[in-house]
Amino acid sequence: MTEEQKSKFSPKEFLQRRRPEKFSDSVVTEIGILERPVLEHFLAKLNTRNQELQFEDFAKRLCEKVICPNLLEQTGPVAGGDGKTDTQTFPVSEQNQLLWFEGINDSSHKERWAFAVSTRVDWKVKCRQDVIKIQQTNRGYTQAFCITNQYAKSNQRSELEDSLKTDTGMDVRILDISWILDQIYKNKLEYLAIETLSMPVQFKRERCVGNNDYQKQKELDEITENINTNVNSAKITTEQVDYFLDVAILSAELDKPIFETQGMFDRAIKIAKKFGTKQQLLDAYYQYAWKAHFWLEDFEIFEENLSEVYNCAQSSSSASKWESVVTLITVHRSYVRLNKITPTIDIEVIEQNTLKQLHTIADNETTPSNALFAKTQLVIFELNKIKSIEESAPAFEELLAILKQSERLIGFPFDKIFNLVNGVDDVFGDVESYENLLDYLTEQSCLRDGEVKSAMLQLKRGIKRLDSRKPYQAIKLVGKSLTLLYKEESTDQVILALRVISTAYGNVGLLWASRACMLLAASLLTDKFWKRDELNACQVQTYHQLCWIELKLGRLGHALKWYELTLLIQSGLNEDIISENDVISIEAFIGQLILNSSFDFIKRLENLPSVLDGLGLYNSSGNLLVALGYLDEFEQEYKTPVDDHLFEYLIKMRDFNFGTTPRKLNINLERRAKHFSQLLGCCINIDSPNRAPFIEFSEGILSLLEGAFATCAVDKLHLKEAYLSIEVIADDEDELEIHHELDDSSGKLHLEVTCSGFDEEAFDLEGQAIVQAWFKQLIFELLPEMFMIHNTKSIERMIFEDGALDRSISFGACFNASNNVLGKGLDTKVKDLFAHKPGSTNYPMLRTEAWDKDYPKPELVNLPTNLNKGVGSPPESLTNPENIHHQDMSIQGLIKPRLWSKAKWAGVGFSNFPDDIPGLYLLFDNTNEGSAVFSDLLDEVGINNRNNRLRVVIVKGISVNDAAHYRMIVSENINDVNNNKLMTMISRINTMTPNSSENLERFLLEYEKNGRCYFGCDAMLRNNERSDAHSGKLGIVINNLSVRWAWEIGENDLDCMAIQRDDEPYIPKHIDTAPVIKLLNRKNS
Repeated sequence: MTEEQKSKFSPKEFLQRRRPEKFSDSVVTEIGILERPVLEHFLAKLNTRNQELQFEDFAKRLCEKVICPNLLEQTGPVAGGDGKTDTQTFPVSEQNQLLWFEGINDSSHKERWAFAVSTRVDWKVKCRQDVIKIQQTNRGYTQAFCITNQYAKSNQRSELEDSLKTDTGMDVRILDISWILDQIYKNKLEYLAIETLSMPVQFKRERCVGNNDYQKQKELDEITENINTNVNSAKITTEQVDYFLDVAILSAELDKPIFETQGMFDRAIKIAKKFGTKQQLLDAYYQYAWKAHFWLEDFEIFEENLSEVYNCAQSSSSASKWESVVTLITVHRSYVRLNKITPTIDIEVIEQNTLKQLHTIADNETTPSNALFAKTQLVIFELNKIKSIEESAPAFEELLAILKQSERLIGFPFDKIFNLVNGVDDVFGDVESYENLLDYLTEQSCLRDGEVKSAMLQLKRGIKRLDSRKPYQAIKLVGKSLTLLYKEESTDQVILALRVISTAYGNVGLLWASRACMLLAASLLTDKFWKRDELNACQVQTYHQLCWIELKLGRLGHALKWYELTLLIQSGLNEDIISENDVISIEAFIGQLILNSSFDFIKRLENLPSVLDGLGLYNSSGNLLVALGYLDEFEQEYKTPVDDHLFEYLIKMRDFNFGTTPRKLNINLERRAKHFSQLLGCCINIDSPNRAPFIEFSEGILSLLEGAFATCAVDKLHLKEAYLSIEVIADDEDELEIHHELDDSSGKLHLEVTCSGFDEEAFDLEGQAIVQAWFKQLIFELLPEMFMIHNTKSIERMIFEDGALDRSISFGACFNASNNVLGKGLDTKVKDLFAHKPGSTNYPMLRTEAWDKDYPKPELVNLPTNLNKGVGSPPESLTNPENIHHQDMSIQGLIKPRLWSKAKWAGVGFSNFPDDIPGLYLLFDNTNEGSAVFSDLLDEVGINNRNNRLRVVIVKGISVNDAAHYRMIVSENINDVNNNKLMTMISRINTMTPNSSENLERFLLEYEKNGRCYFGCDAMLRNNERSDAHSGKLGIVINNLSVRWAWEIGENDLDCMAIQRDDEPYIPKHIDTAPVIKLLNRKNS
């Protein structure tokens, strides 16, 4: 570059005007002056002042700075000495050599180099003598450096170097006074000459440190101290690799000597090559290129590193990595155009291949953020080609369209584009489409900043609620923050929020919702690897948490894949994120799952011991070997006898309480996959094709339902359906569509979902929008079918104010998350874990009966059904919904409100039969639907009311003014309470208003005489025949009819729902404090 060209354009001055904070703000003042001619004269006359030894020291220190730092101190009395050299290199380990940043070269640490220093005027004679002496030592020197304070003409120097190389076989380098002066002034080493040569000059360079430089120098000192203290050069961690690039960047920004900055970048690149990730190496090359151009103004180094950045990005499909190439190409194109120079690299080929790769990425809409960012880079390429400002309008219009598509994409770097566009305002400020784009970006930036701040407040509150054991409140608060945080600039906060809400879901027993949130967090963390090859502890912790969640769901195969990934990433970090105790806990839980499995199920695990061994889960493998009957192999491998002590240990492990009830193992090897959830006491079963993406779709449905209805308990919304079955059917149509049909005609609610055009590539932005729209439709259709809704306010608050739909929709449709982390074909990989593979050992079942046949499992203790009534208000532990998990809830499923509502119970009739057994029959407005009600009851309890499950109660005396009036309750008896804290008791109640109680009393008299009655519907009466008495056509035979007086029913009575607020029940005069009074007071309070 000519002086004229330099005056026209300086990259350093250009960027310093735009980004002054990135450059040194210190002021350097030179007191006195050490001009080159003065130093030149001083060096040339050293021999006349007898300063040979000082020159030797000076030459050694200079060579340590610019040639190699590993030079021995000379202990001889005069130059040359008995050692035949003035100094020489000493061997240094490869690891220690990596830490050098001065005098960097590739071989001085492992080769022997000799240095001879002389002030003699006859430098040629002296050089030849010194080199011959060095060669005669036979020490294996490969290079010899002759440093002289004399001028050596270039032709004479070259001829002598070639001649000596021919004579000695060594590579000889003669460094004369010109070389010395160049190194001193180029690298600002004047102080070195003044100090070592005792120059009588008043030269001093003072540096008035600026505020920015003070902070940067402080940071540089801290990192350097960290490197010197904590970095093991033989085992540099991925995190520590970044230290070396950081100090190189700081060195440039602090305006350190050029040779020092270059040395630090060279060191950073070497360390990234050996210990870093591909992204760290790309970053090192990119930063070196950037600093070389805008700080060092060395275009040759810039081009070298641009090529290396391109080479690093070639195998990547991440638009973020190609952005680095595009940026450097843009800089290169501008510099070449401004300075009219010829590139030394094939920039055209690099440009063409970069464009080709960006087009490929942009066409892949299954990764929308990545595709849109690639399109952004293509637009930037087009902007670089324009010849006038007016031609830029279409590019800015296209960029605006891209940004609008990316509004809710967390992977799209909005801030980066905003800064880029804002930075060219002085160039394109008069272009209308640019102004429109900048207005949009400015508005979005303010909006996004406000949303993030608001969301962070909610997130912090949510974390506090979780810490104070209020998981439902945490779910609401964190759920609302998620939608606002879902941006690229707040990715770390999104990941934190997802992990927090996953924990909250898990704490209330909603494992599918917990899994979905943690899976999305894992996908976002994995994006850091795909974009920047970044490995971190949070990835390991998240994958480990997913392993636990899958284990709690009983999905051992999926858990093992997460565990395998956990170990893999942890090995790349060179530190133990997952402790030995964590591994022991996982092994114990896997062992419990296996030991609790049935005999027939364990048969199918014959190939699993080898898999467990491969993952280091030897204890789990040993448990399985015992369960399969390989006792000799167990004793031989584990050096443990198979005796009563072992079985006692295995039984304890089988029955140990881990604080969670493990679900049965589910490995889904059949043609159709089955999954299960328990939501608010409702048992949800889903059946789907056992292949991707139907498996992911089924998982998404369960996570959607759990996420949307998670907080219903605290919102006072109660389910009325005890069961929901879902069947997913694959259609052969090509277009992506989802249809569903809700069948409410039978006892159990059934949802049939038909999917067409389903494949793993279908879920681009448009496909995800289709699925999300269907999810939303499904939620709104299920609400009235599954819940008892008395008013819409609670629904509106849950759906809109608390954002239940938004928090569940966002992760419910995240189908590509598993593929992003574990790769495509996860279903096949999981099945392969249980399949026999060539070269591995399988263990077919040897036992003929279960391993624990003689050690029966303790049955769950059911609480007695003759429960005592409590006194006063229930304890907070039962009424505070924050203390109740979804597994603590149950719904009585005998009475189906859906069927009863269709039938419309209108009255009661009584009947007598020839066998003297009376009949109690319900009259329905809709006879056919009434028949369906009793058909369902017969299916559930049978003709003879198994276990007295059906409970019929007649409550008399409900009105002091109308003595004949009574109420009838049809409900389910409490037979199995288990450990449920909250039970939804579903019953149907009807008030009978006869003018006389004669019919009722006659019926009750006959019932007392026979001890039983028929219970049926009016349709049964119309077609009854005597021969049908034992076929169920006369009804269900019940012997547990309960007849009660209203005044007896108190506030904690199971039949309290039969008393209404405006009742005036009959109370005998001799009863002073009837229980019903407290009940009425509570209902009316």
